[in-house]
Amino acid sequence: MSCLYFTEDDVQQLLDMKSAVESMRSAFTRLAEGQIDNVPRVRARRQGIVLHSMSAADEGLGLVGWKQYTTTAQGALFHVALYDQDTGQMRAMIDANRLGQIRTGAVTGLAAELLAGTEIDQAGLFGTGWQAESQLEAVVTTCQLARVNVYSRDKQRRQEFCQRMSERLQIDVHPVEDPRQAVADMPLVITMTTSKTPVFSGEWLAESSLV
Repeated sequence: MSCLYFTEDDVQQLLDMKSAVESMRSAFTRLAEGQIDNVPRVRARRQGIVLHSMSAADEGLGLVGWKQYTTTAQGALFHVALYDQDTGQMRAMIDANRLGQIRTGAVTGLAAELLAGTEIDQAGLFGTGWQAESQLEAVVTTCQLARVNVYSRDKQRRQEFCQRMSERLQIDVHPVEDPRQAVADMPLVITMTTSKTPVFSGEWLAESSLV
């Protein structure tokens, strides 16, 4: 049995957000039905590096696999491997930076659909980094958003992010100067930031808002 190797470019070309959301919906369903054994993350540490390891076995797919990534001062590198459940043979090796970005966003998109509802037309977003892009793309995929108010500390990055995502998603992605504008009256608030301090007050949240 041959083993497939997928580069970051391959993942970018082959996996779209809608497919990722539906894959996560199916995976969570199988997890609830007891078809998946999901092993919590473990870490191995030495000076200057951490190796993070996760693994799972999925009866429904007939596959077992792992995701591992390293974090160093230079950043993080991700890889995923899949094995055939019956033969133990490796089926695929995947460069998984982009895969992880899409998968993380897809879970937020699915949660927004199930918990906030597909009829919501606006949301607030904190953060304008790489992962914030897929968070926003996923929620636009599952909900009928027409406007998103975006706040981050860096005004230039905030404006550039909003312009880029408005063009990509064809909705009004609007930069705001006051974090309250990304929270007040919003049915959904997404936080994707490395801030070590609270980015907004819970008192600003609308009743029944999903964070």
